[in-house]
Amino acid sequence: MATPKVDEVLSWLKKARQDLDAAAWLLESPFALYSAVGFHCQQAAEKTLKAYLTWMDEPFEKTHSLVALVGMCLKFTPDFNELRAAATILTPYAITTRYPGDLPDISNQEASDALDLARQTWRFILDHLPEEARIP
Repeated sequence: MATPKVDEVLSWLKKARQDLDAAAWLLESPFALYSAVGFHCQQAAEKTLKAYLTWMDEPFEKTHSLVALVGMCLKFTPDFNELRAAATILTPYAITTRYPGDLPDISNQEASDALDLARQTWRFILDHLPEEARIP
């Protein structure tokens, strides 16, 4: 029987999984939607990290900074240092890919790399959650 906390963690993970699936689909699109891939990858990693913090009963503020979220997770285990590089790369995709500005769209390779990093973050977090708080 699931607890309210497990339900909340699973809700975060389901949303993160939707972002991962959307990013994978968009990467394969013939319409070169690479910036959208970057955005969904950042969102997937953000929601996955927030799922972990929810499990650990660690309150978090509204933020898109994966670096800040990884920093919060470090208080529970130094293993999260493994996610620092991914967090640094993916964090800018929360904003720079959504609004016009000085930065060019990301490339196919950058989008592919972002998806790999988001998937690594997903697997890492699932490995740090108990079985009842995981989804496949």
